[in-house]
Amino acid sequence: MDYVLDLDFAVFPMSSVVISLGILLCVVITAALYARRREGITAALMLSLLSIVFGVVFSRFLHWYFNGEAYASLRAAFTDFDRGSYCLQGMFLGIWLAAFLVKAMRLTRNVPALLDAAAPGVCLLVAFIRLSALFNTTCRGRITIKTKLFQRLPFAVASTDAAGNVTYRFASFFIAFLLMMVVTIVVWRFYLQDEERWMKRPCSEDGNTMRIALVLYGAVEIIMDSTRNDSPLMHFRMISQLNKFSAFISLAQIFAAVAILCVLIYYSRMSIKANGFRWYHPLLWIAFLASLFGVGKLGEYNVQRYATYLKCYAWMGGSLIVMAATALLAWRSCVDTTADEYWD
Repeated sequence: MDYVLDLDFAVFPMSSVVISLGILLCVVITAALYARRREGITAALMLSLLSIVFGVVFSRFLHWYFNGEAYASLRAAFTDFDRGSYCLQGMFLGIWLAAFLVKAMRLTRNVPALLDAAAPGVCLLVAFIRLSALFNTTCRGRITIKTKLFQRLPFAVASTDAAGNVTYRFASFFIAFLLMMVVTIVVWRFYLQDEERWMKRPCSEDGNTMRIALVLYGAVEIIMDSTRNDSPLMHFRMISQLNKFSAFISLAQIFAAVAILCVLIYYSRMSIKANGFRWYHPLLWIAFLASLFGVGKLGEYNVQRYATYLKCYAWMGGSLIVMAATALLAWRSCVDTTADEYWD
């Protein structure tokens, strides 16, 4: 449940309990991993506190901007929390701002290292946010499951309309939860291995876990957001001319794609500086552009136009694997594989 977080404590208290548990685990994991660097836990705790505050503000503002009809005014969006919802992308913006404020407070000298420690916990929090949809009606798929064998979790969830008719919708929230749990494990393992990994100059030793986490999260987010029947689309208010180009795309997908692109740009630059311009650099970018076409045209556009779900999501899934691989291979080219031989 990426784009809409329903935090209605009165109607769906269990959703709030699950999200609160995710926040608690995120804080504990972040503090524990940051303490491994012998930096203490003060910076991690302050990061967590500020991230919650800024995350709520940014998430609420983004939802108000793209869904203004749900609120009487901007002021109402921040005074009446019984209405509207939240955009999860605001949480990531809040974490980044919080990290730089923690540095400004002189609680840490290394923002990338702090974000590295937070990455596994944040991935776990996203997984719990998805799971919280089990107790409300958000993050359901647009696909109707008619085969009885699959009319159960993790594939489908029952949905009852106003007339009492029961249909089984694809459980987008639960599949996303499972995928993000896998991402959490992968990112956590990457963090532990990264402590012993050396990078070629001028590549930074820190920030790699955070960047790889963004790539993996982005790949999961793009396809799972596409399956949802309640993903708010990008309807600009002040620059409405853009709506004819963006009205069929969600903020979640754009945010995820831009995150992967930024990681690819970063590692491509570092790789060229470290290794010189090599034959594989243009191939990575050709593969990225091809994957972008596969995700955007063969996947998202065609699934909305023709509703050929199996075919379109097969294209999208394969393209996302290629897209993520381009960033991962660019990172790999920055790893100093001779360092291990030197120390041996």
